[in-house]
Amino acid sequence: MKLTYLGTGAAEGVPALFCDCETCRNALSRGGRNVRTRSQALIDDALLIDFPCDTFSHCMARGINLSGVRHCLITHVHEDHFCPQELVYLDNGFTHPAPAYGLTLYGSEDVEPLLPAIERKRLRFIRVAPFVPFSAGRYTVTALKAAHSTDHPYLYVVSDGETTLLYAHDTGLFPEETRAYLTAHGTRFDLVSLDCTEGAKGGLTYPTHMGLERNLLCREWMRREGLVDESTVMVLNHFSHNGLHAGYDDFVPIAAAHGFAVSYDGMEIER
Repeated sequence: MKLTYLGTGAAEGVPALFCDCETCRNALSRGGRNVRTRSQALIDDALLIDFPCDTFSHCMARGINLSGVRHCLITHVHEDHFCPQELVYLDNGFTHPAPAYGLTLYGSEDVEPLLPAIERKRLRFIRVAPFVPFSAGRYTVTALKAAHSTDHPYLYVVSDGETTLLYAHDTGLFPEETRAYLTAHGTRFDLVSLDCTEGAKGGLTYPTHMGLERNLLCREWMRREGLVDESTVMVLNHFSHNGLHAGYDDFVPIAAAHGFAVSYDGMEIER
């Protein structure tokens, strides 16, 4: 299984559009991996995770032709993860030739009311319930509840029968129901991608994102439950310019000291 991080930033991106903080100035001057677009990932060039407003630029930067991608998981409907207006370009007049099969979106009940009114053979939606495995192409996927907002945000477990990954964005420490499900099923993960919106900032007082301190607590719990071990690749992702030492160059040595990899736009991991 190959996971490609197309975008690795939080809502504003890095540098944020209208910001002049130190992290944003450094990202502008240093460029490269310090620049982060809105979060999106692609598994095996076949299964998208999220559909933000930066999808077009991600495809251009990575040479991706979305006509071959049939399935997309939506974590939640916040605008930096789901931009339904762009889906209108699946409709007649925008896409040639007319696709025999369109794009299927999977997500919570919050997704469907936002979909554009186009032919459903081009855009199909399947509502998925938390903790109930379903098929998306050749993958078995399970949505888990995230600690993020008052709508219905999901984390996703994705397996191809040999490799299993956990994509955990946007979320704080996992809700009790999610912890209970993971413990009961005892799945060992080959790759875990954890929210690290706040970078090295500790002492967080709000429950809807993580930083390194919470990442360590999450990994400790997962190790106790046998969900991860020394062979599991642990990647930190979804960074905000508001986090402490949030720039890629600054955060990499901090994360490495604790055994975490740090995502960047275009990063590929094969397991």
